[in-house]
Amino acid sequence: MKDYQTENIRNICLGAHSGAGKTSLAESLVFGMGVTNRLGTIENGTTVSDYNEDEIERQISISSSLLHGEWNSCKVNLIDTPGYSDFFGEVVGGLNASDAVMVLVSATGGVEVGTELVWNKAESLNLPRFIVINKLDRENINFDDVISSLHDTFGRKVVLTQFPVNVGPGFNGIVDLIKKKYLKFSTDGSGKFTEEAIPADLEDKTEELYLQLIESVAESDESLMEKYLDAGELTEEEFRKGLHTAILANEIYPVFCSSATLNIGVRRLLDVIVNFFPSPAEMHPSKGTDGSGNEITRKFDDGEPLAAKVFKTVSEAHVGELSYFKIVSGVMKTGLDLTNSTQGKAERIGQLFVLNGKNKTNVESLHAGDVGAVVKLKATHTGDTLCDKSKSITFPKIDFPEPIIRTAIIPKAKGDEEKISVGLHNLHEEDPTFIAKFDPELRQTIVSGQGELHLVIILKRLKQKYNVEVDEEEPKIPYREAIKGKAEAQGKYKKQSGGRGQYGDCHLRLEPVPRGTQFEFVDAIVGGVIPGKFIPAVEKGVVERMEKGVIAGYPVIDVRVTCFDGSYHNVDSSEMAFKVAASMGFQKAFNDAKPVLLEPVYDITIKVPEEYMGDVMGDVSGRRGKIMGMDSEGKFQVIRARIPLAELYKYSTNLRSMTQGRGIHSRKFAKYEEVPSEIAQKVIEQAKKDKEEDE
Repeated sequence: MKDYQTENIRNICLGAHSGAGKTSLAESLVFGMGVTNRLGTIENGTTVSDYNEDEIERQISISSSLLHGEWNSCKVNLIDTPGYSDFFGEVVGGLNASDAVMVLVSATGGVEVGTELVWNKAESLNLPRFIVINKLDRENINFDDVISSLHDTFGRKVVLTQFPVNVGPGFNGIVDLIKKKYLKFSTDGSGKFTEEAIPADLEDKTEELYLQLIESVAESDESLMEKYLDAGELTEEEFRKGLHTAILANEIYPVFCSSATLNIGVRRLLDVIVNFFPSPAEMHPSKGTDGSGNEITRKFDDGEPLAAKVFKTVSEAHVGELSYFKIVSGVMKTGLDLTNSTQGKAERIGQLFVLNGKNKTNVESLHAGDVGAVVKLKATHTGDTLCDKSKSITFPKIDFPEPIIRTAIIPKAKGDEEKISVGLHNLHEEDPTFIAKFDPELRQTIVSGQGELHLVIILKRLKQKYNVEVDEEEPKIPYREAIKGKAEAQGKYKKQSGGRGQYGDCHLRLEPVPRGTQFEFVDAIVGGVIPGKFIPAVEKGVVERMEKGVIAGYPVIDVRVTCFDGSYHNVDSSEMAFKVAASMGFQKAFNDAKPVLLEPVYDITIKVPEEYMGDVMGDVSGRRGKIMGMDSEGKFQVIRARIPLAELYKYSTNLRSMTQGRGIHSRKFAKYEEVPSEIAQKVIEQAKKDKEEDE
């Protein structure tokens, strides 16, 4: 394979809402670069990037795929990411390996919730962005409406560099404002086009939009603006250089046109990627820390010490674990002995690959800024840093999204617990947005992820890779117990059974404290009625009783316990006796202090198109939720609500169903609140029943 230097590499991430046509466009791009000799289709399961059986069966991308090819002597690396929100973690990983983002927008749907998700994440990483309006061959398209929605959502930095001609089933032409030419495309799927003069009826529109583009480029740079104001125009060289600089500085987000399935506009896109989008050499240096925690930087330069960041991990049958990485500095070669500075482990680089979907090509070395994969690293996972042992650097971990759905799993067969535990751990290493843990309080294994389909795919992989099956069950709710009133009680433990007896006596006062205080213990003993050496035992007895709960077996929180009186026996008193007495006294006082059951309540942010607002708000109310506020974002509504965890089981699935897949939500624990009495009574009765069954 040809050796590509840093300045001749382009790393482009393809991101969008589900259904915008990323995978079809990626297919057309690699076809245009001569990687394949025919266009694969999603319907036939023959695309390069969607190659695993789940993707072919469901006709959606589930994992991000690495693709590459050559165009005008440059290596173009493409990262095709899923549009389905359940797999947004794959998008985040892909963005962390990119130098620019191709944001696809469907001409039929305009800006969607997923479009904004990708855009906002790319913005947080300060990545240059360009927009491709795809599916311009579809019926009932209003191109101006799509542009309007882009301006409303992303602002006036969104600038047309192309506009389509003959939109709809006869789509075959694009006016290119950079070239000031009419590009007429072949309809045979070859992607070829001819450059023609602008049709007379489009000259005025072209001139108007060209001036807008020139002005946007000039406004992005003071020196260019001065030249433009003085001369009334920019030279072609000034314009092209200015456009490149403005894109790199995020002063312009250019808009291009395509029909991926007809292979229209794609070859011109490749020209644009190579000519106007940055190489890694032009990107800001990457920040990290050295072994002492001091901040250091690395430039995308072969001459710097080797450092690379792993952005994805894939486990393949008969191959082992593949680590996808981006080289930040230095040259990666086979046979190198490196250190994983994140884990503090030594690693040896074996086979190096560049990828086109599942197809791997061996390479001996890769330069700074390039992306590739290495097989069978021992301790390296997603987000880790690989670097030169003598010049250590650790890059920040990738900021993956928090889980928004949880379920409990139980083994189908006895004795599979250990295999399941190992499998879940390994699946988390592959996909950090999947989290599994055993909750000792609930006595359940809880798995969490980005959506129901995400968990379905993960549990399917658990069966395929580790030959174990699990059933799902609803996760229990981690309720808490608290009090609303004050009460006092005596706890007295006296036992005589021959020989030395047991005697402990304490008077406790219980009162509520503000939510989140958890627990306060006050020693108010005077006159030595309980010797100081037994006071810690009283507190320990209280704490142990609080952990076990009183009314339903759930931990007690937010209570102040004051030990204010008691008595002791010179011979029979002991730490154990005072522990038992304190437990008894706490239980009595708790029952007299207006006990209540508390439940975890979550802050929910829901983003939906405006037309689904009423249904979503009604559903929130039906889940005992409270609307905390609403905002408009373009054509979307953002609803902030507070909903009990008990009402959120499989909420992402219900939201998707309500909004035809166009709604998303995030959640974050807010606080504990009192459970309504009728629901609390049912929970308490069920807890008693469960306890009786256990006994």
